[in-house]
Amino acid sequence: MQYILYILFINFLLSNPQDYAKKTDNLNLNGKYDEELVELNNAILLHPNNVDILWRIARAHFEIADQTDNIKIHKKHFYPGFKAVESAVRINPNSSKANHWYAVLVGKIGMLEGTEQKIKNSYEVEKYALKAIELDPSYDGTYHVMGRWHYELANLSWFERKIAEWVYTTPPNGGYEQAIFFFKKAINVKDDEIRHYFWLARTYLKMSANKEAEKIFKKILTLTPFDNSDVNMQSESKVYIEKI
Repeated sequence: MQYILYILFINFLLSNPQDYAKKTDNLNLNGKYDEELVELNNAILLHPNNVDILWRIARAHFEIADQTDNIKIHKKHFYPGFKAVESAVRINPNSSKANHWYAVLVGKIGMLEGTEQKIKNSYEVEKYALKAIELDPSYDGTYHVMGRWHYELANLSWFERKIAEWVYTTPPNGGYEQAIFFFKKAINVKDDEIRHYFWLARTYLKMSANKEAEKIFKKILTLTPFDNSDVNMQSESKVYIEKI
């Protein structure tokens, strides 16, 4: 036991949170999300209150879960990811990335826990996403979050809207036009990100703008996929093109 404590102490003296950030960002850019999470979990033992490590843990959990539709994997990663980013926001409320990943994961947890929780959490999604944009308007990811926020709210069923009215006097207000605005903002910042185009095209479909949607789905097929999630969206785009 003393030997383990000694090793941890030496590692702490030699470690630098910025080194972990750089290493894990490279792993993330190469789609090595599991390796990234292992490194970050080691890092947080040495630097338990480091905000930049905490939000990266949230990001890694999200990326792993985002590669599949398996609900068990979603639950396995979204909850600990949210716990990490919750700590990050508490330590530094003005971290743009912490606010961004809080918005992402509180939304994902709402989706897991049912309609009422989804609607309750939607307020927090908007609150933290807009703050993240205010803190860093150059990050495409948060514009995408707001696009999805408007899309999901505009897509609520009649039953879900009634629950929203029951839970809140004034339910959250989202629309497809606003979704298009934010997805286009995301594309203006980063024009090679498949997910921005994919959800823009799906929004056009919801508005019966099929020609616009088809054009964007075809654009998606010309882009280079980054990970399995991108590959899946390209496959879905082919299906949509065939149906239009």
